[in-house]
Amino acid sequence: MNVTITTTGLDEVTASMLKLQSVDARRRAITAGANDALSVVKKYYGVGGSAMWSGTGPTQGAGRKKTQWWRKVESNWSVANATADGVTLTNVNTDGFAHKITGGTITAKRGKALTIPIIPQAHGLSAMTYSKTIKPLFRVKGVLAQTEEDGKITPVFVLKKSVTQKPWVGALPPEKTYVDAFAAGLLDSLIAESEK
Repeated sequence: MNVTITTTGLDEVTASMLKLQSVDARRRAITAGANDALSVVKKYYGVGGSAMWSGTGPTQGAGRKKTQWWRKVESNWSVANATADGVTLTNVNTDGFAHKITGGTITAKRGKALTIPIIPQAHGLSAMTYSKTIKPLFRVKGVLAQTEEDGKITPVFVLKKSVTQKPWVGALPPEKTYVDAFAAGLLDSLIAESEK
């Protein structure tokens, strides 16, 4: 997942100051702006934490184990590229993050079906892991289920060929926050350069 911030949106004074600098000074200014934007993006996820990703689905509730997935989202952001035209921030190593932003259809690849957890205890676990570490599962009528001690059958995972999800509102911080941080960091660097 990439976020691109360009210098074209800078105010006129900052843009003029940037153009007047040497190549090295421009590079330092853009890098400073990139680092400030990166800090704002990481802080967005650090402050929001797991609450940002909590929904109202069937895996919410007692017994749900926190996967700390949001920490991966926060820590995997980096500055991928900084040029005279702007910067690209990227998050490439967080499984499923790009899908939270764009939404779309997920289709089973290796197996014949996706296994969608439907109880809190199954959150963050594969069906195989659940079956090996919690309770054995068996297939019945489009679900993977477990037998309870009283003999009742409890569905644990729904089996689907595909699911379509909408983009997750708030998956990215508001654009203005990181664009403003980029511009402020860039300007601070330019001012420091002019005072040398």
